[in-house]
Amino acid sequence: MNGELGREGRADPLDAHLAELRACLPARAELLGGADDPRPVSALESVALRLDLPLTRIKGAGHEPWLEQPDAVRAHLRRFVQGAVGA
Repeated sequence: MNGELGREGRADPLDAHLAELRACLPARAELLGGADDPRPVSALESVALRLDLPLTRIKGAGHEPWLEQPDAVRAHLRRFVQGAVGA
């Protein structure tokens, strides 16, 4: 029983929804996060890798980069949209 519970506890609930998430994403997508987010960056890197998306970290921002570094987020989003329109 402990072995089964241990496996379930280590299972990532996102795994069962990766195909569904991919289907919902627009043709061009990217993950954006704060470089100083207190949550482990490995989790965000893992999601980016499994969804095959680029990951951008905003320096000087934590859990809410759009509030903590609004100018940097705005500049990044502007570049992203211009790249999408120009592509």
